[in-house]
Amino acid sequence: MRRAGEAGGLLDGEMMASLFPDRRVVRVELDGRLVDAVFHLAAEEHARRVRVGLGAMCYPRLLRRLADLSNGMAPLDPGLLAETSLLPDGVVEWSGLRGPVLLLEPPLVLDAVVVPAVGRAQTRHVRVADRFAPYAPRWVISGDQRVDAAVLVAASVGGVGLVARWPEPEVIASAAPATGRTLPGQAWLLAEQAYGAWLAAGARSGGRADIEAATV
Repeated sequence: MRRAGEAGGLLDGEMMASLFPDRRVVRVELDGRLVDAVFHLAAEEHARRVRVGLGAMCYPRLLRRLADLSNGMAPLDPGLLAETSLLPDGVVEWSGLRGPVLLLEPPLVLDAVVVPAVGRAQTRHVRVADRFAPYAPRWVISGDQRVDAAVLVAASVGGVGLVARWPEPEVIASAAPATGRTLPGQAWLLAEQAYGAWLAAGARSGGRADIEAATV
């Protein structure tokens, strides 16, 4: 387990090792909600960004445009040239014959979104987790061993994993795979937000060497 960011997510030690072995976790605001993002780096893209000095690109409209390019859909309107002409190196490359060539890729893959409940888990925690249904498996980690029936029902219906933290980790309901209709560019935006939080946490802790070491 490799953790970055603020404490309080209830995802340390045994919990992390049992639920998400060999994954990283960072506390981050995704879609306006403070959660724990469990992820693994896209190693080649991360290494490329380190080489060119490129960080997270958390720009929803731009990412929607870039998602079109990644699908082989090159918009013909001149607005794309205007939007990308001032971008840092390493995002888009322009070719006279081919037009815009996308260089940027998502920097990581979300393995799970975890909503922490420091006390007893409530249905509101399940509702927050369910916002991320199209993008990753969702979990609620409860800081109390007691689980109300309403919470268990809501988690089971929504495919949200539910874990009681105390007195020892216990999986009460397993998380379902991601399901549902995604919004254009939203999965990429969530990845960039988690990546930005991970980079910022490394910078705060003086972990630049760790960030660069993650490229190997």
